Amino acid sequence: MKILCFGDSITFGEIDTENGGWVDRLKDDFVRKYANAVRQEVTVYNLGICGESTDGLSTRFSVEFNARYVKGQGALVIFAYGANDIVIHKDKNIVPIKYFIRNLENCITFAKSKSANVLLHSVTPIADSSDGVVNQHGKLRYNKDIEAYNIVLKKLAIDFGCHYIDVFSAFNKNINQLLSCDGIHPNSEGHSIIYGLVQNCLDKCLGHELISRTT
Repeated sequence: MKILCFGDSITFGEIDTENGGWVDRLKDDFVRKYANAVRQEVTVYNLGICGESTDGLSTRFSVEFNARYVKGQGALVIFAYGANDIVIHKDKNIVPIKYFIRNLENCITFAKSKSANVLLHSVTPIADSSDGVVNQHGKLRYNKDIEAYNIVLKKLAIDFGCHYIDVFSAFNKNINQLLSCDGIHPNSEGHSIIYGLVQNCLDKCLGHELISRTT
């Protein structure tokens, strides 16, 4: 089983000084699981790129997927996008919702054509202090846009039969303790929360398959 994690700096693990982000936690989990096995039955790839939007994803997804795909081994793709798509430029989102939908539809369709499972990861909220404020990198974001894009992600999950990971709701319960000082990126505790949600989703959608491959 190949697990391909596509996303931006949050997927990449930026600012998590303890464990390198939620994807590295997931990777370590499977490395330990198969440490004494004859072969690694599950391989996790961190394909997050800092600053990437779904425009960037759409240009590289098929190439990245095909480079790691082995027919008959099974594949699962996690898409974690939106934090950069919503950035305001010239009074509009850099990737407007209709193009955000188009980009993800194309990538999901390609993944499904390869019989891959797909998980859609909601956009994490930003701190109130960062909502509607230009940050040190000159980027402006609004939580209202995050909520709108998350609605789209949830609908895409329903329409394409994908699994939806509601990270937004989990963060909103205790947002100040889960974000780093920039008010945007999760801190180590925040990444631990995301990891738990992703792992729980994997257990639900792949648990029986993973068990059958390791017994």
